[in-house]
Amino acid sequence: MLPAKRGSGAEDLAGAGALFDSILAASVDCIKILSVDGRIELMNGPGLCAMEIDDFDQLVGQEWAALWPVAGRALVRNAVARARAGAAVRFSAPCPTAKGSPRWWDVIVTPLRDGRGRITRFLAMSRDITAQRDTAERLRRIGEQDPLTDLPNRRWFQMRVEAAALRAMESGSSFGLLLLDLDRFKQVNGTLGHGAGDQLLRTVARRLRDALKADAWLARVGGDEFALIVHGASTDSQLVRLGETIVERLQRPIPYDGQLMHPSASIGGALFPADAASAHELLKNAETALDDSKARARGGIQMFQQHMRQQAQKEASQLSLARVAVFEKSVLPFYQPKTCLVSGRISGLEALLRWEHPRSGIQGPETISEAFKDYDLASRLGDLIQERVMKDIRCWLREGVHFGHVSINAAPAEFMHDDYAERLVKRLSYAGIQPALIQVEVTEHAFLAQGAKYVERALRLLSATGIRISLDDFGTGYSSLSHVKDFPLDILKVDRSFVSTVESVPESAAIVRAVVDLARHLSIEVVAEGVETEAQLEFLRSIGCDFGQGFLFSKPLTMAQTTELLRKKATEPALPRQPVRD
Repeated sequence: MLPAKRGSGAEDLAGAGALFDSILAASVDCIKILSVDGRIELMNGPGLCAMEIDDFDQLVGQEWAALWPVAGRALVRNAVARARAGAAVRFSAPCPTAKGSPRWWDVIVTPLRDGRGRITRFLAMSRDITAQRDTAERLRRIGEQDPLTDLPNRRWFQMRVEAAALRAMESGSSFGLLLLDLDRFKQVNGTLGHGAGDQLLRTVARRLRDALKADAWLARVGGDEFALIVHGASTDSQLVRLGETIVERLQRPIPYDGQLMHPSASIGGALFPADAASAHELLKNAETALDDSKARARGGIQMFQQHMRQQAQKEASQLSLARVAVFEKSVLPFYQPKTCLVSGRISGLEALLRWEHPRSGIQGPETISEAFKDYDLASRLGDLIQERVMKDIRCWLREGVHFGHVSINAAPAEFMHDDYAERLVKRLSYAGIQPALIQVEVTEHAFLAQGAKYVERALRLLSATGIRISLDDFGTGYSSLSHVKDFPLDILKVDRSFVSTVESVPESAAIVRAVVDLARHLSIEVVAEGVETEAQLEFLRSIGCDFGQGFLFSKPLTMAQTTELLRKKATEPALPRQPVRD
């Protein structure tokens, strides 16, 4: 390439000036030349258009910072001062046009030097980034907004809680946090469809907005969970009153497709800084209070109390232990015999869950009781017990050991998915075990926890295959007689709280007698739990109770101990028949 031919000095200057003018005119940026004291000397044509300025002459000599909103002038003056010190400075800020149109600008201020290196002017280049900012803001809102209810989402809410906590610490103020969980929302989705669930959520969101004042923030933080920040709240009673108002408003029926939905919600609350030292701790404590509220009764409000923290830690520890037990498959059954009170022979066995701790040895189910409220853990524990029980049954059948039957306990949480019966029947078939050798024990809480439909279908399917159904802890739940009438029950187990006091409490004796009489008329067997004394045994025999279970006969035993006991009992003669008192 040949070098460009140089002309005279005047021609060079004229050409450079024309080139500079062309660059200024072609640039999409707003280009300004500023004096060393930050006053406008020149602005290009596209810049005048972008700023909607009709008369440039009015700008000449004005301080550049004066064109910016009052809130942004310090930022602009600081940029000029830094450029005067020799730095190239970049910032972004809003500044409306001369006609008031909102704009955001990305600005670079660069010092211009003469031949001696002295700063003589500044070059300020501003690019209109309004469209990019609007797009980013739109995406931010999308990322922080729930599209179904138009409420802010969990991400937004967590940032607001952290900001509120910081502001409260700086100002010495306080605020409250309420977490709200809709009761039986999954049941609405399951029975009426997801359209009904969506309608329920939209209506709840609208009612919550209507119930709140301007000093509260509301968000949807989960599938059926909402959260509220109540600014200025400093006492439990303030949050409780608001919570009661919310619960009352939510309870109004919601029509959907010719039916009425009846919403209710459980609420947990906590105060900052009274209940927590950080935003994270506040959220955690409000969740603890919500869990306590749901455990007590649906449709109520519970404020955080310090004792809940210990309970939450205990529950977390139990869940952790249960996960370890499942992972290591350290779950095993202990068997407690059921004895025929007429013959004295063992009629069957109840498989009781135990698990082996690596240091503490064999542990009872009470050490992991929280796991039985969780579907996944309860089902996995139940599966492990069933597998071990079926392995033991196959062993007894192979060795010719008579055991009658084995009853297994089903936790209410195991019915939260509608496949309990199918999984058990399939496992029996795979193991080659006759259904008649198995009984399933449920408590009355199973009829309430998930709703009767799932449980009823499972029990009817099990009964149809030949598996007998036992109602455990009879008399300690709700609507016991309706359960006896409505469900395919073969056995009633009288709770130990009645059996243990038949000698000393006349009412207990009357209740046990009434249960035995009821069962006899319905052709249902009765098993008395917790038999520990000869006097209790004598009473049960006298009223015609069929079977007994308790430490008087045997404590829960390992598989090997149970096998030994079964073989021993098989060689003993039956007891003489006892008369039944009227």
